[in-house]
Amino acid sequence: MTAAAPDRKPSMFATPAGDRGWRRRGRDLAARIEFMHCEVRAALHVEPTASIVPDGLSTSAEVVSTLTGHCIDRLRVVTGPVSEAGLHLYRLILDLQELAFDLYQYDLNLRTRRFADCAAGLQRLRGLPSSTDLLDQVCEELVHRCGFGRAVLSRVENGVWRPWMAYFSNGDEFESWFARWVDQPIPLEGLTPETRLLTECQPTVVYDTASTNVHRSIIVESGHSKSYVVAPVMRGTDVVGFLHADHHPSSRRVDDVDRDVLWMFAEGFSHVYERAVLMERLRTQRNHVREILSSAVQMMNEFCDAGIDLSRHADTGAMPGNGVLPAPIAAAHTGGDLTARESEVLELMVAGATNSAIAETLVIAEETVKSHVKHILRKLGAVNRSQAIAGSLGMTMREVNA
Repeated sequence: MTAAAPDRKPSMFATPAGDRGWRRRGRDLAARIEFMHCEVRAALHVEPTASIVPDGLSTSAEVVSTLTGHCIDRLRVVTGPVSEAGLHLYRLILDLQELAFDLYQYDLNLRTRRFADCAAGLQRLRGLPSSTDLLDQVCEELVHRCGFGRAVLSRVENGVWRPWMAYFSNGDEFESWFARWVDQPIPLEGLTPETRLLTECQPTVVYDTASTNVHRSIIVESGHSKSYVVAPVMRGTDVVGFLHADHHPSSRRVDDVDRDVLWMFAEGFSHVYERAVLMERLRTQRNHVREILSSAVQMMNEFCDAGIDLSRHADTGAMPGNGVLPAPIAAAHTGGDLTARESEVLELMVAGATNSAIAETLVIAEETVKSHVKHILRKLGAVNRSQAIAGSLGMTMREVNA
């Protein structure tokens, strides 16, 4: 059940193959770390209830490295022949090195597997038909494909963070606390991880919310999150949203792998969503162009079917439809001052030919025709073509104006 739509149909995602095997492997390694912790404490004669691992360590590899360092430090102060206790420390160091290698192999395989699952989730999102479907399913995809317990998508507008969509593996959480936070403005102020994301544009992992400056009202008090990762959703160089994720309701804390997986997913989602919005705009514009062209074709069909006779308008400058010039009209003008070429141009003007038609008929440039027309107007004392044509036909200006 998705938090953004509590009445939605059950999840469409199947549990990834081998998921239980990976979790069991992780639990086995955690048990080995605890066992080695007890062995090192006993070898160093530390109280069984005391821890020799600092509280600030966030990864299993750091814990193993710390235990190894304690054993090496003890061996450095041992003088004389190697005792049984010294041999035991050597064996512990070898066991810790083997454990460190197993942890490295597990971490590498886990990263590869989770990145592959992340890529598969993004590929499925890319195939969704609309940006609305993409937003509706992005958090669910992040939980089921990328190994988180819950995920939240927020908008970022004008320095304000607004929770928007969410998916919780425990579906009851939506109504219990998240619903009242939907679209509520949270100012991005102070040195919180979310505020830093606006300028750094990089994912952040919060290992412990109790010791980190976070927005406690939504993350700790409402969401009861002990650790989480957050990554920016980008549009170009601008942060337009956040993706938060953690492992709640499990007590497992987030780590660097979770940060890298969320960053990969957030980057992919940014590109997929931007592509979906662009495609929707292109489809809208395409449909608009189709409507315009369809209307134009319909108007042309109606115009053609109307049977309008345009032949009476041929004298406005267009050549006859058959491309043949009409017979020249006998000009009343004797052409005393006109050259032979100017007389030819004048006859074609009287016939109603345009400059381009005259140029094509006489096989001369259109600029040359314009020059001839200018000379004709000057020699006939006319101010335009109509007066020149009327004068050549022996009509007075009163007749022309009439």
